[in-house]
Amino acid sequence: AAMSTLLRCICSSSVILSQRGVHLKFPGRRHFRTFPVLWDQKASRGVLYKDLVVGVPKETLQNERRVALSPAGVQALVKQGFRVQVESGAGDESKFSDQQYRDAGATITDVKGALSSDLVLKVRAPSLSEVDLLKPKSTLVSFIYPAQNQELMNKLSQRQSTVLAMDQVPRVTIAQGYDALSSMANIAGYKAVVLAANHFGRFFTGQITAAGKVPPAKVLVIGGGVAGLAAAGAAKSMGAIVRGFDTRPAALEQFKSFGAEPLEVDLKESGEGVGGYAKEMSKEFIEAEMALFAKQCKEVDIIVSTALIPGLTIAKRIEISDLPQLVAAFHSLVGLAAVLTCIAEYMIEYPHLDTHPAAGVLKTVAYLGTYIGGVTFSGSLVAYGKLQGLLNSAPLLLPGRHMLNASLMAASVGGMVPFMLSSSYGTGMGCLLGVSGLSTVMGVTLTAAIGGADMPVVITVLNSYSGWALCAEGFLLDNNLMTIVGALIGSSGAILSYIMCVAMNRSLPNVILGGYGTTSTLGGKPMEIVGTHTEVNVDQTIDIIKEANNIIITPGWGLCAAKAQYPIADMVKMLKEQGKTVRFGIHPVAGRMPGQLNVLLAEAGVPYDVVLEMDEINDDFPETDLTLVIGANDTVNSAAQEDPNSIIAGMPVLEVWKSKQVIVMKRTLGVGYAAVDNPIFYKPNTSMLLGDAKKTCDSLQAKIRETYY
Repeated sequence: AAMSTLLRCICSSSVILSQRGVHLKFPGRRHFRTFPVLWDQKASRGVLYKDLVVGVPKETLQNERRVALSPAGVQALVKQGFRVQVESGAGDESKFSDQQYRDAGATITDVKGALSSDLVLKVRAPSLSEVDLLKPKSTLVSFIYPAQNQELMNKLSQRQSTVLAMDQVPRVTIAQGYDALSSMANIAGYKAVVLAANHFGRFFTGQITAAGKVPPAKVLVIGGGVAGLAAAGAAKSMGAIVRGFDTRPAALEQFKSFGAEPLEVDLKESGEGVGGYAKEMSKEFIEAEMALFAKQCKEVDIIVSTALIPGLTIAKRIEISDLPQLVAAFHSLVGLAAVLTCIAEYMIEYPHLDTHPAAGVLKTVAYLGTYIGGVTFSGSLVAYGKLQGLLNSAPLLLPGRHMLNASLMAASVGGMVPFMLSSSYGTGMGCLLGVSGLSTVMGVTLTAAIGGADMPVVITVLNSYSGWALCAEGFLLDNNLMTIVGALIGSSGAILSYIMCVAMNRSLPNVILGGYGTTSTLGGKPMEIVGTHTEVNVDQTIDIIKEANNIIITPGWGLCAAKAQYPIADMVKMLKEQGKTVRFGIHPVAGRMPGQLNVLLAEAGVPYDVVLEMDEINDDFPETDLTLVIGANDTVNSAAQEDPNSIIAGMPVLEVWKSKQVIVMKRTLGVGYAAVDNPIFYKPNTSMLLGDAKKTCDSLQAKIRETYY
């Protein structure tokens, strides 16, 4: 069923959407309104379902009993209009006869017929000999593991095949229906317990007979992922005493919810990693872990280990909270590479410039590439320092900085004149080295003058700079791929920068020139905030949540830094099960780079349909019973609307203060990244729940589970 659903999604672009002059409207909140070419009669129409042949070959790997498509899946595809060919005997090991496939509407064929179809569905990756039977430019849907099968990938590339690797489906809500790895892991966990029960010498459940008492089996499950939880559930349902171990607190809570006894070591260290996976633990923790296992092995009857064992040492995982500074660091490398490449290429090409057919273009690109690369290199390093906390996030307002930047720009432009006119090698090298120094200084002065709250825009601007620097490198190296990719990165970064500036109510020139977001619109003194704040504890917060039916959560950088997305996701799930309406409101520049909070919530399993953008949810706050502000400050600051003298005046914000009740979860009452006081802390409908976001969210999660379950 999952395979047939995926296949319909793959081919959805094949359906004719409109005729000339007719624009079809579909229900939903988002529409393509600015790209009329999407409705153009000349646009590619794809292939209709009825013209596509789907092939299902028999699996040839030893002991492989699965088949890519069941008769029910065939029936679903045939109903949509697809023609389906199944190799004879493909379903035998799965107890599906050829006649069942015929009854479902499929045609029975041989291996050549199945593999030469337009779309081929397989469980295991095809062998090299099977690839030779694939139709050129066909589509293959299968487990591939591309990093481990380079020869297979080369062969598929030669056949010009379009490959959808089921093992690469991300673990996000929108892709759950196609997550074959998790589905197989769930079955593996269940089957492991069934096989263990078959080989175990006693009953799983305890028995009291006339001859005496038989104790229940004791099962230890190591690893609380999909497979581990399935194993724990199966063992518990069969009557065993189940114990579970995992390095992640959230997984231990899930073991507990299954009725298993969670086991922990004495050493306090969280194993929570990115995307729900565990991270590598310290040497001390592993030693304590081994001691625990040694003790448990003497007590339990069955051990189920569900951890994956990779064939190679895995790369270090990058935390989502570290991603912005990592991106900035990469940008600096691109900029430095551009400077060195441009200078080196000039040195190499200089002897041939007299006869070079495009000498003027080459010199222009070399000079501009050096300039852009220098700005990107130093600007990215400053951005990295601010994001990593090595430098003060506040803007560095140097006296006469605008005059300084203008002078640096004038000197850089002026240096291009002798560089282009002179045929001297020394003059050319001097100009390039000079502009590299001037641009490096300019990158520092531009980025240092930008306030920390504007880092999302800085990241996109630097992304654009790095793209154009890469484009210059590609041109000089005569590398079309680098040139095209660089142009795409540069233009997309510029477009995204503009979108971010609109979201911040700023202009792009202000960002590029520096000093962005450092002075108020009217230039007066900011409004003085008066009043006292109201504090609540976790128990009081739970009482407020219980009374609320319509809840909006507005996360910020604090949620990301505390890695509190997992308890929040579980909390939302429990509240929705109680019939409450819970949604998320995301500001376009929440976090420290575009989309960071969206990715964070997706990794924690929050459904996409409850995560809304600012423009979609702002009108709903007046009808909202409760708004939970978690680690956000500048993006919910009412000074943007109430104080014309504020440096964030005019910036669109989430209007959380219009809710009937607001609870702000922060570590302290301190200012945000923009260094602006927030008046909502002192409003009569606002309560402050102060403390570490992770601990607070864990406490809320536990209390809600205790209250409702």
